[in-house]
Amino acid sequence: MIGLIRIQSIFAFIALLAAASAAQAQGVHALQGKVVLPNGAAPNNSVKVTLTFNGIRVYEVFTDLSGRFSFSGLHKGTYQLTAEGDGQTFETTTVYAEVAAFGNAPQVFTQNIQLRPKRGQTTPRTGIVSVESLDASIPERARKELQQGVKLAAENQPEKAIKHFQEAIAIHPSLYSAHAGMGEQLSKLRRYDEAAAAYQKAIEIKPDRAEAYTGLGTVLVKQKKYGEALAPLRRSIELEKQSSTPYLLLGLSEMMTGDYQSAESDLLRAYEIGKPTVAHIYLANLYDLRGEPEKAIEQLQAFLKENPETPDSRQIREVIERLRKQASSKK
Repeated sequence: MIGLIRIQSIFAFIALLAAASAAQAQGVHALQGKVVLPNGAAPNNSVKVTLTFNGIRVYEVFTDLSGRFSFSGLHKGTYQLTAEGDGQTFETTTVYAEVAAFGNAPQVFTQNIQLRPKRGQTTPRTGIVSVESLDASIPERARKELQQGVKLAAENQPEKAIKHFQEAIAIHPSLYSAHAGMGEQLSKLRRYDEAAAAYQKAIEIKPDRAEAYTGLGTVLVKQKKYGEALAPLRRSIELEKQSSTPYLLLGLSEMMTGDYQSAESDLLRAYEIGKPTVAHIYLANLYDLRGEPEKAIEQLQAFLKENPETPDSRQIREVIERLRKQASSKK
């Protein structure tokens, strides 16, 4: 009977997770922007941007190929945006954004972050948008198609962006960023098998870059192919240990494939790095599966503390009450 309850509970928690994620996606307000160099150009690589509110790290994202980022599900208040420096050319830079909305209608606010160069460093010339831009072997036409694809992707026009990425690849088949960018846009359109193939091709071109491994792992998780997602997500972490996303998805995949010990370690690490509050939901589910209701309660209470205005609070409190009864029956 206990086994049946735990099997049912995982679906209850995953449904709860889906509801919480949907609520965030439908959030009241959004904050977007772009990380730029002092000359206005996009950085060469993705930059980690952290959103903080009242001293608590709320979200962490990485910029896309054009340096753009966005956060949704925000309420009124003053937020801190921090773009992480590269340790060589640019310093970690912090700015503040005011979400000062009037009324209840969803509104979008914009705040860019201009990176500060380290003392004694010069700013790269305008027009550099990726490492590929420095590769003389790439035809100019391919670079232009890539840049146009990046621009349209940032404008949330995935179908048009894909066409330009395809043109860039037709001209120069080994253009890593075009394959990776196409994978991201195909995933947005839920063309998951095609997205996986695009990411796989990017991995073949540059097996030492983490982004495509993370993208492939994300696509496989979206398809609920948790066992297949393990390898690319672990490889992504080997290459880039300071991103919370692959740890979060790896922890979920390990939990869904029964490796509870590894799942706990990776989910805790994901939270340590980027404070994604959804990690509390995953961990609560994990502890419930392991028959540790007290720990599950702690995680759900932490989620409510960090998301006091979540519309799912009543449902979460009902789950907490069920867990308390479960804990009492074991004593």
